[in-house]
Amino acid sequence: MKIGLVLIAINAIAVIALATRFDRPRKNPKRLTGRGGDFE
Repeated sequence: MKIGLVLIAINAIAVIALATRFDRPRKNPKRLTGRGGDFE
């Protein structure tokens, strides 16, 4: 029983860490506008 709770806790921490890492706004996001020069 304790092993299952530990695994759930580790999984939850990993999901939260990944979500906060990839959801942060970046300083200079590259935007694909569809205009010339984006697809070289």
